[in-house]
Amino acid sequence: MKKYDYIILGSGPVAMHLLAKLERTTNKVLVIEKGLWGGTCPNTGCQPKIFMEGTVRPVLNSYYLAGKGIKEAAKIDWSALMSRKKKIWAAFHKNERASMTSENTDTIQGKGVITGPHTVKVADQEYEGKNIVIGTGLSPRDLDVPGGEYAITNNEFFDLDQLPKRAIVIGGGYVAMELATILQAAGTEVTILQHSDRLLRPFDQDYVQELKQIMEERGIQFHMNAPVKQIAKDDDQYTVTTTGGETFETDLVINAAGRKPNVEGIGLEEVGIEFDPNKGIKVNEHMQTSIPSVFAAGDVADNGQPNLTPVAWVDAYHIINFIENGEKSPIKYPPVATNAFTYPEIAQVGIREDEMEKGDYVKTLDLSDMFFSMGEGDSHAKLKVIINKNGEVRGASELSIHAAEDINNFVPLVGRKDPKKFVEENLTFAFPTPANNLDTLFR
Repeated sequence: MKKYDYIILGSGPVAMHLLAKLERTTNKVLVIEKGLWGGTCPNTGCQPKIFMEGTVRPVLNSYYLAGKGIKEAAKIDWSALMSRKKKIWAAFHKNERASMTSENTDTIQGKGVITGPHTVKVADQEYEGKNIVIGTGLSPRDLDVPGGEYAITNNEFFDLDQLPKRAIVIGGGYVAMELATILQAAGTEVTILQHSDRLLRPFDQDYVQELKQIMEERGIQFHMNAPVKQIAKDDDQYTVTTTGGETFETDLVINAAGRKPNVEGIGLEEVGIEFDPNKGIKVNEHMQTSIPSVFAAGDVADNGQPNLTPVAWVDAYHIINFIENGEKSPIKYPPVATNAFTYPEIAQVGIREDEMEKGDYVKTLDLSDMFFSMGEGDSHAKLKVIINKNGEVRGASELSIHAAEDINNFVPLVGRKDPKKFVEENLTFAFPTPANNLDTLFR
């Protein structure tokens, strides 16, 4: 039986950041991946999404500037876009596994099953590891309705050869809103069916409602409180029926109704590791499972944190510090910013306005009259910062075409009691840029 210091299940952000630390040591590592190397984010998630946003942004930007210096709005050539995307990702797939393999790191393609506190089996071969780290992430949740199998997920969307004339997007979270943005910008008639009355729950709901209105003005239809009852197929057409009796004819159905932790079939029940099929694997303050030599990190871990890539980084680094450096303090998460690549973008760090406590107050800034906003036609741009009675920044929300990047400026300010002084003494920015908002806000 081949022995390792670390056996890692999954090759996503958890594995990558563990390897970044372990490559500076003599530890022997085995990475096991059953699917695409690199995990969801670079293959069927955030990376192809940001790639396609690179095309969507100028198209929608030109849409808002048509007649204001731009003669006419640009159009997306879907076949050319997808051809370019596939060429780039073919090279990525070819090199990703190799990039993880080194003198001290082995890789295996297959499904890893935990068989004991220090053993993992792949097919008929068993391996021993001093430490086992589960970083298997999430996968799309099945649509548990008749005809649910007819819906594609983000896994298939980013290889979609033909642009549909009409599309139904089921869901109201990050994936639903972002894919709807891409499709509408490309010329598809998009309808979003959301089971509840809320969209994008992690974000400021005032800004979410404004974003919804903006998307509606571009032609995207929203049907709230509309759970899907069934999907029927007739040749190349589909009929989606809601529990309220509404029916929608469409050329494509996308399931963006949520994701679930990848906990099935990896031996958790057999070895006694506690987990919840909806929340993930139970961990302590050092990311240990109910078996101390087995750790879980990232989206598959029930760590009380949002399912975001930066959280996986923090988890991975803490595991290394705990094992290699004897870290005794519990894991501590810094403020983690998040955003949705809609148009305009919406972003958040820290608390929202609806989470304010007594003594907290809101400071707002209208960004639409900034020259860079006016130049880009961003008439809806705005910023909201939550501050407590002691002057401490507790959170920030932004709606603008630069929100995803701009929100990063507020990450180091969350929790600071002297944001004004800190900005004045430590931060200067290229001028004029969106980052200058900090100077305007705290001057």
